[in-house]
Formats: sequence, structure tokens, C-alpha cells
Amino acid sequence: MNLLKLLAVGMAILWLVGCDKNYSGELADDGYNAAGHAHYQQMCASCHGLDGNGTSVGPSLVGCATCSSFSVLTDEISRTMPIGDVEACVDDCASDTAEYILYAFNGQNLADALATIQGVENQSAALTLRKASLQLVGRLPTGTELAQVAESADTGLSTSLDAMHLEPGFYDSLMSFFNEQLLTDKYLTSNLNEGGINLLDSDDYPNRKWYDNVYAGDEQSSIRRCVRTVTNDSVAREPLELIRYAAMNDLPHTLYMTADFMMVNWYSQQVYEAELVESGEFRQLAEPVCDENGVQINYDPSDFRPARVTKQLEYELGGIPHAGVLTSPMFLNRYPTTRTNRNRHRARIVFDYFLDTDILAIEGDRPEDGIGSGVSNPTLLDPACYACHQVMDPVSSSFQHWTDRGRYIVTGSSSVNDWDGSDIEPPGLGGKQAPLSGSEGQFRTLLQWLGSEIAADPRFARATVRTLYEGMIGQEVLPAPPADASDDEKLAYNSQRAILNSVADAMVADGWDIKAAVKALIMSPYYRAASVNAEELAVNDHIGASQFISPEQMQTKLQAIFGFGWDELRWEDNRIMYGGMDSDSVTERIREPGGLIIAIQNRMATEMACRSTAYDFLNASSQRRLFPHVEIETLPFDLEGAANPSAVDRIKENIRYLHWVLLGEDISAGSVEEQATYDLFLAVLNEGQNMLANREQYDPQPSNWLEWECRARWLRQADGRTDGDLPSEERIEQDEYYSIRAWMAVLTYLMSDYRFVYE
Repeated sequence: MNLLKLLAVGMAILWLVGCDKNYSGELADDGYNAAGHAHYQQMCASCHGLDGNGTSVGPSLVGCATCSSFSVLTDEISRTMPIGDVEACVDDCASDTAEYILYAFNGQNLADALATIQGVENQSAALTLRKASLQLVGRLPTGTELAQVAESADTGLSTSLDAMHLEPGFYDSLMSFFNEQLLTDKYLTSNLNEGGINLLDSDDYPNRKWYDNVYAGDEQSSIRRCVRTVTNDSVAREPLELIRYAAMNDLPHTLYMTADFMMVNWYSQQVYEAELVESGEFRQLAEPVCDENGVQINYDPSDFRPARVTKQLEYELGGIPHAGVLTSPMFLNRYPTTRTNRNRHRARIVFDYFLDTDILAIEGDRPEDGIGSGVSNPTLLDPACYACHQVMDPVSSSFQHWTDRGRYIVTGSSSVNDWDGSDIEPPGLGGKQAPLSGSEGQFRTLLQWLGSEIAADPRFARATVRTLYEGMIGQEVLPAPPADASDDEKLAYNSQRAILNSVADAMVADGWDIKAAVKALIMSPYYRAASVNAEELAVNDHIGASQFISPEQMQTKLQAIFGFGWDELRWEDNRIMYGGMDSDSVTERIREPGGLIIAIQNRMATEMACRSTAYDFLNASSQRRLFPHVEIETLPFDLEGAANPSAVDRIKENIRYLHWVLLGEDISAGSVEEQATYDLFLAVLNEGQNMLANREQYDPQPSNWLEWECRARWLRQADGRTDGDLPSEERIEQDEYYSIRAWMAVLTYLMSDYRFVYE
């Protein structure tokens, strides 16, 4: 379905909520449900606010995820509300309350919230395309794509975004958004040697270090290290590969919760001895992945396929009952449990990541000593504790077959979990209990049941969009406004909720295709906002997606612009200093750069300008990334000092090109920005030529020779490192006119701009 149609459908759903009632927003006699109003004030207002705008405990009900229809909202209330006493409002109470919520908060309140975005002016389609292509697929827009948006504006943008889904880089970016939440990249080899492999129990997976046996001996140590690294990283990225698999194959994102398989490539299949769901051979590459002493491994590490662990494990269970990310060894180890915690940490993560619910915000007393009122079992018998544990503990119980190390076991007196169901709520979710016996019994497959319930919960769509929003926009979603919040704060929160819910609706309407949500976010004002109407500033000051890009994104941007990255960012310590994270000890990226990061940016600008300028002139003008409109000899004056207007025009044309490529700034001929950059070029050029003409006045004397690192004399690899020498006749090692160094100054100037490190 066309994106604009999807958004229109989503917004229409929000406007025409559910029933055949006239939800005008005014409390009149044309559909106002007095009984529902009373129920709401008694049981709902303390969490969601009298005006439905939400509080720190409960979300806004204006354009809420479950407000898509009368039946959905009624079911949600009857199953899950009010928190702490979910049986208090069922049947007529639930339907009356739902009718009141739709009437009171999704009429005029919703209209006011949506009207606020009318004061937002969006970026051009071309600039949005540049920004999205760098973020999603790690390249600049092609000429064809720019022509599409020039001709068809947003329609052309939509077409170009669809084409990006065919590129592998799109799915790498998608996985990076989810890793910022899951943090399972902690177990990559770059962070922990065999960090993923060592989490697997050797009794369950005796072949986990298969490479030690296959490549034994000192003479095979190099090939063993290579295969070990690839294998470990394949195990570590398994939960993220499930996201890639569903998106790449147009399968519903609900597989994230419900997949009855795990993802393996050739390397990790050896670890798990897993059986592929579908027959076929793993893909092999023309170039070997690992190559040492005549031993070559060509299997593609990116070729992940669904598989099941069906081998007999402890207690003869007959295999793993896979349930998407919930049963991933990496997820279970990243969020472990203890004997006393009883999986409650895992339950909190499930509510936060997959149901967009902060259970720690539920009202209740939390004494510092954790003892409560002194009853024998406060989580069940102390009302202050039970309000939260009634919500959390059914999910905790659903993890009872999984140990702190992520092993699948049977519970009982001999279990390492030491699980006793008599002192904790039985497995369930939202007031619904998992069936444990009979034909529908789920005793050994509790997480499969839980995953299907989460996937069917309207909050899962909202949680998915929140993950994408925070990854793509670089901001956290607005928190629910407190009771004393201003009208502007409430309006801002409601407008964001309404728009993000429309994005979720677009995804669900397109068969839970997460690509539809990515596209809808890019087309939204939260991604595209360029300016805000002054009258709406207080409401919309959070709109706009310009964010300080991560070191990984910076490397990708440098690769896209220059053809190689900054080799200093290959090292983990440098990436951390530049604001990155390792998903282990550093779990959040820096969003606002400080003095150290600015200093690193300035060094990067200087060194990348040095290493790239002469190299670009090695290529024919049509193949250049930086200087397609000028040559080294293109000077604003001839050898006699006379002005050369045509050369000046070409220099300024290239300056405008660099502003676009480096900063995403579409400046016009004769603009102030163009003149400022040209003045810098001219000043450096004149001063340099003057120094060369009067060498004897300087100590040391200036030279035509470029600095060693700035010469184009080596074969350069894609990561920026050099490997071998160019033939002497192809090198550029001298700068006779000082024009190369003048262009270096321009590149340094533009790359030192704050806009270069923001996208």
C-alpha cells in the first residue's frame, strides 16, 4: 500500500474511532456515557489523568494504541485494567468506560493534538533523501534518486525509500536500532573474546567450540582464530538476525516474539547442531572468509537461516521450544535472573521493551529495606507490593523453565531454579492465565504462549515504533506529562502519541511489515522537521531528528563521501571516546558532544582532508567524489595574475557541491555561505603561493612537496589503511600551485562544522 494512503488510513482510524458514535470531544448528550465517565473517574483518572493526557504512571489516552476501535479498547480494559485489580472492570463496566474514553479523549482532544503539527515546516524531499540514505544504507543518494525527488517530490522520495529495502545496509541499520535496546552486541568478539560461545552450557552444546577440534594444532592457530571469531559473532547476533530475516522476507515482525525457530549460519549451526527448517546449502562466497596455510572457509557469515535445536537435552526434553527473542541464549544471558529475583528482572525488560510499559511506575509503596509490612509473602499478601507484582509476576513465572544462564530445564524440587509456584502468581499476561493442563496445556512451552500473547497485544506495535523512533530520531519519546504539566506539554505529548500510533497502524495494516514503520517515520515531521512556527514553538520544540551520529555512523558517512573511513575509528577505545558504546560497560551513546569529542572531530577533519584531497585528483573528473568540477590547475587567476572568471565559476560550483555532499546544505550561487568558503580558499591559496615565491624568508622554507600523509602515493583500502605503493608516474606528491592545500583547508573547514557530525 502507498505510504501516504497508509498514513491516511491510520489517521482516519484515530479520527473515526470504533463505534458509530459522534465523538465530538464535547460532553453532551450525543453519545456521552455517564456510567463510563463515573467508572473512569473512580478507577482510571489517577493513572491517566482527568483529562486523559496521562501521568508519570499511565500513558495518554488521546490517540492511544488501543483506541483504534471500541472492541479493542473494551477488551484491553476488561483484561488488564485497572492495574492492581484487573477484575474490577469487566463486561458493562469495560464497555462503558471504553465508550467514554473514545468520546471524551479522541474527539476534540485528538484534533487539537494533530493540529499542532501544522506549524512544522518539513525539509525538502532531496534533503530527507540524503539524510535517510546515509542513515539507512550508508551511501549518498544516486543521481537517479535525486532526479526522482526533483520531479515528484514526496512521491519520488517514497519510491526511493522502497528501493533501499533491497540493499543489505538497510537491514544492518535496522539491527543496530534494536541493539541499542537489546545490547546483545556485548558478546561480539571485539568486546569479549568468545563472549557468546562461553555463555552456552557445554553439556547442552558439546560442540560449542567445534573449531578447536577441526583446526587443532599450532600450525592451524591462525585459521582457528579466524573461524572462532566468525562463529562467536554469529552466535552473539542471533536475536538481531531474526529481525533482519523477518524484514528481508516480508514476514511479520511479530516473529520477533513468536518464531518457533532460531537463526543460524553455517558457523553457528555447528555450535547448536541445529536442524534447518528448510533444506538447502549455505551460501559460499568467491573470496574466502578465513584463509590460512591452504585452508579456506568460504561460507557467507551473513547467510542466516531458520533452524531448530531438536537434539535431546537434559531430562530428555526433545529440543528447545523456541519463542523468538524470548528464548534466545543471548537475550536470556543479557538479562539474567537469580534465585531470589525469580525472573522479575526479565519480566520488567519484557514489559519495557516489548509492551512499552514501565512497571516500576505502578503506584505502590516500596520500602527501602524491601521487607514491606512484615507478612510472610509480601509479593502476594501485602497490597502495596501486590499492585505491582500482580502485573509482573505472571510474566516472571512464564520464564520458570529458563535458568540464569539461559538453559532450558524442567522445574521441580531438583531444579536449579528451585521453583515453587505456590508463592508467586501463575504464568500469564494482562489478567489472562496460561493454560497449564488439558489439550491446550502450555507447561513446557510457556514462553511460546507468552510470545503469542505479546504479539497480539496492541502495546507491542507501540513498543516496536518506540524502538525505531529512538534509534532513528536519536531522542527518547516524550514522557507522560505530570499532573501539573502545562497545556503545551500535554499537547506535545498527545501529538507525538497520535503520530507514532499512526506509524504503528501503518505497520500493522501492511502485514506487520517493519519496513512500513521505518518509512512512515521518515515521512513524519519528527524526522523531517526543518523549522517550527513561532506560535507553535512551545508545543513542537522536540520535533526534528538532527542527532549527533555515532562513531559507527560516522565511519559509514566517511566511507560514503570519501571512499574510506578514518582508520583511528577502527579501535574500540577511540569509538568510546567519540561517544560510542560497547553494549557492555557503556550502554548509551552520547547525544550531545563535549570538548573531547569536538577535539576529536577537529583532528578527524584535518587528517581526512589531508588523506583524501590529492587522492581524489587521481581519478577522472567524472569519477571523483569531492572535486568533479575543478582540476589542480583550476585557479582564480592565470600565471600573469589576471582574473579568470570561468575558473572562479568552476571553483564556486565545486564549493556548492561540497556543501551539499558534506553538510547536506543546498546553497545557491552568490550566497553568503558560498562566498565565505571561497574567501577561505582564496586566502589560503594566496598565502601559500606567496610563501612559495618567497621561500628564503621562512625557516624552515616552504616546499612544493606535500606532507607525507597527504600524498597520493599508496594503494588505499576501503577502511582507510594503505597497502603497497602506486606506480611512481601515477602519484601526486607535489603541490606546485598550492591549490591542493587550499582545497584541504576547505574540506577541514566544512568537516569541522557541527553539521558534519549531526544528521
